[in-house]
Amino acid sequence: MTRVQLFAFILQTQIGIAVLSVPYDLHKDAGADGWISVLVAGAIVQVILFAYVLLCKRFPKQNLFDFTPIIIGQWLGKVVNAAYTAHFLLTTSLIILMEMTFVEMWILPFTNPWLVLVANCIVCTYLAKEPIRVIARYNVLITFLIIVMLGIMMTSFRSIDYRYLLPIGQSGWSGVIAGAKSSFLSFLGFEVLMVLSGDVRSEGKSFMPPLLWANGLATLFFLLIVLVSYLNFSQEALDFIPQPVPYYLNGISLPFLERLDLLFLSIWLVKVTATLISYFYCAGKGLSQLLHLRDHAKAVYFIVPLVCALGFLWRSEARVKHLGKIVEYESYVMLSVPIVLLLLAWLLGKRGQVTA
Repeated sequence: MTRVQLFAFILQTQIGIAVLSVPYDLHKDAGADGWISVLVAGAIVQVILFAYVLLCKRFPKQNLFDFTPIIIGQWLGKVVNAAYTAHFLLTTSLIILMEMTFVEMWILPFTNPWLVLVANCIVCTYLAKEPIRVIARYNVLITFLIIVMLGIMMTSFRSIDYRYLLPIGQSGWSGVIAGAKSSFLSFLGFEVLMVLSGDVRSEGKSFMPPLLWANGLATLFFLLIVLVSYLNFSQEALDFIPQPVPYYLNGISLPFLERLDLLFLSIWLVKVTATLISYFYCAGKGLSQLLHLRDHAKAVYFIVPLVCALGFLWRSEARVKHLGKIVEYESYVMLSVPIVLLLLAWLLGKRGQVTA
């Protein structure tokens, strides 16, 4: 995988399910200052990525599941690898549940959810079982869709009112930090770097720049999404709009296109599928390592139908919120683990061997 493909892989994984609801989530915690929280969260992720790269550089051509046992021992390493595999599976389950909810609400209200689920299962299995370079090429191919999504969001400026953002700083730093905490989960996806690092062929160049560019563009994307929502809806109105992005687009009608929201959501589904494929691939790599399988494809054939079926059986608004809380708290722990591993590797002098 080249550095360009790594850039596309991280960017596509980060921009996914949270696109529709992140303005509302930020509004609940930070009010009109939610856009500042996006910048804070993006800056924090940049710092975390720097630590991740330092860890990966100590173990060239190895991924998280390879070097964790080297740093902390075989037994504890397997426990951490199992925890990361569970993290990828839990996050995937949450994404599927939220996707089904949004599709049923905005796109296909009268379609049997099983059909949506089966379609997801087929696409994810078809691509997630492939070698990493195939998935990376797919991510590069659909990168232009991000520009299309932003273009759709910028179609109309008739109803914007900059006064909805004033006064800046009204929520105080406590509100901004609370918003950064909630928006931080919208940036999930950058942690897959730990699984991809062993497959990056940087030819002696650092893969830090493509990572920082990917997260920087993801931050810019979320910032524009939040600003468009905040400039079109007052804070009082946002209290009653859990998905402000499709609600905003639903009110725009062009001479040649009446349902702009359906076009946006169709593209959004492709982006969500890319995120699912990335997480399924990482979960398959982790499970294959734990079960000593030679190929991650066998694990993918097992986990994709299982997660999709469990997602359908688990679907309810209360359960989605409960699973969301679980993913939120365990994500904070799992995102911190590589930093601890970096400190231990530095203190213990652990390094991987460079192979030809």
